[in-house]
Amino acid sequence: MTEAGKGSAKLRLVKTGGKRGRAKQPSIAVRKACFLEILRQTANVARAAREAGLSSSTVYSHRARFPGFARDWDAAVAEALDELESQLMERARNGVEKPVYYRGEVVGSVRTYSDSLGMFLLKAKRPEVYDRMGGNAPPSPPTISEAEAKAEVLRRIALLRGPDADDVTIDMEDDGDAA
Repeated sequence: MTEAGKGSAKLRLVKTGGKRGRAKQPSIAVRKACFLEILRQTANVARAAREAGLSSSTVYSHRARFPGFARDWDAAVAEALDELESQLMERARNGVEKPVYYRGEVVGSVRTYSDSLGMFLLKAKRPEVYDRMGGNAPPSPPTISEAEAKAEVLRRIALLRGPDADDVTIDMEDDGDAA
């Protein structure tokens, strides 16, 4: 029997009797369904595979070979991450109650908030505003024109050549031959 997470549904793989009294493994379809349910609850591939009685290599192989299974896998992970995001948002908004101890006894509680959790969520949801260090933010548009950029390139080439360089003209016009 496997329990995948606090307050989650309990999944059970039952081996049925086979020939000669040996236990028979559930079908691969049943084990894959169990894997997907545990993955939906945990977003942990290794744990879901282990608890479903499958190897990680088997589930990755099936993911590569069966597009429907890959879609179900992606949906299960997305659902697990949506739930995690929801829980984190709840904690960021409402904080967490923590007990206060005095001489080893609980005498009350205090609600604590995590600014770093809130900032993490803001950076993920609004990178253009809160993730100024790059990360997932879209690139800034160029601040100079193409002509200015070409002039700057020519200026730098001239600096690299030095004052003794022969007069050489570099044609930087685009003649339409895109490679």
